[in-house]
Amino acid sequence: MNLFDIIPENYFGLFGGKNKAIYLDSLMVLYNLLESDEAFIKKSDFVKTLRERGKELESFTYEDEEFDATQDNSLLAETASGKAGYIVKRLEETGWIDVMMDPDTFEESIIMPQYSILILKAFKDIISDEESPYMALVHATYSELKLEDEEQDELMYATLSRCYDNTKRLKVELITINHSIRIFQNRLSKLFDTNRVLHDYFDIYKNKIVDRYYHPLKTFDSVAKFKRPIIRILDKWINDRNLREKITKQAVLSNPTETREAMEADVIEKINYITDTYEKLNATISSIDKENNAYTKSSANKILYLNNNDKTIKGHLENILKEYAKSTNDPRRLRKILTKMQDSIYFYEQGYINGDSLTLPILRKIREDDLPMELVSFDDAADFLMSDFIEETRLIFTDEKVYGFMELAFGDKQEINISEIPIVDTDAFICLILAVIKKDDENCFYWVEEVDKTKIHSYGYIVPNFKFIRKE
Repeated sequence: MNLFDIIPENYFGLFGGKNKAIYLDSLMVLYNLLESDEAFIKKSDFVKTLRERGKELESFTYEDEEFDATQDNSLLAETASGKAGYIVKRLEETGWIDVMMDPDTFEESIIMPQYSILILKAFKDIISDEESPYMALVHATYSELKLEDEEQDELMYATLSRCYDNTKRLKVELITINHSIRIFQNRLSKLFDTNRVLHDYFDIYKNKIVDRYYHPLKTFDSVAKFKRPIIRILDKWINDRNLREKITKQAVLSNPTETREAMEADVIEKINYITDTYEKLNATISSIDKENNAYTKSSANKILYLNNNDKTIKGHLENILKEYAKSTNDPRRLRKILTKMQDSIYFYEQGYINGDSLTLPILRKIREDDLPMELVSFDDAADFLMSDFIEETRLIFTDEKVYGFMELAFGDKQEINISEIPIVDTDAFICLILAVIKKDDENCFYWVEEVDKTKIHSYGYIVPNFKFIRKE
């Protein structure tokens, strides 16, 4: 069935103008009321709730709204009550809500179609995902299977079903992490400011991807740690006929409409799915490790590249290519750049003379040209310049130089704040960045802890409030 055979034609029209954030906020208020067990929401109460959010309604404008040509728009009220009433009217017109009148009391109540509730639930999941804690799915699967293997009570099938669901969710989570890292990697090529690169890596990527997902997968929720115990328990369940029969009976009780053969196949399918998935997860996690390392190195190299102050011809060419890359999505700006490049290039006809040129009759000769040189595209030139630059600087900031920089910063102290580390030049700043990145390396002699979420000014740079602690 077509989606637009179910929802109204202008259903998403609310999110095409300046008021889209206000409409979404109003819908989320309504959804929160439903979650608070308010099955019947009076229209007057909802309008009152919106009216009380006066600051949000101040920015509401009628400019982008769609009106009937015969409607007198001059009567639209600019008051909070008028705007709140108009918002409810628009929600009803576009099909997000319906208004039902009680025939006895003539009181209007708001009801929501099923598709509106489902869509708003998805919106809330997306919004709340930014704040939701990490779900230790691997540890939870191991813990439940271990406990049930010891007890072997009447909840074995229920536990298997939960572990099956957790495994499917884990698989999606790992794919999501991989894609998220690639998004940051792709976005890096479109950043041309050092502070933007630092903000993306430390403020967004490190907090939302590394600390929240990647670090737990490598430590307390490690697949490598719990993989074998999980597979060992499930192998025991599937190979022990008595246990398999016991789980099958529980499955039949949970699904009385299904046959015993179907439920036994279901039990075997769930066990095999969990086992096969954990056998293959190492490859997925290795891919995540590879993408994480690639993005970290690319960020460091991009900072080196952006801080390059080369004023030679090569440096000027790099600046031209950077401006070209910035303008690939802006045809007008790109046209101006290419025009200026064309106007700055002049072609001359080249000739030569020899002994025959000084005597009569003058013999004109045409020198045959070889095959023309292949024109290198801007993308190839940019890749060449970048790879050449990275190769030149790769050996400058070695592990020894970074750790030597930190040894000098520590001195005889066991603990230092980032503000105590002198950033005397660009090289020192790059060493400090790499010192933070290398904190998890095996040869690193210190820990890095985040004091708080604030940013501090140090030697003209804005840096996160980190603390460095020498390992015992």
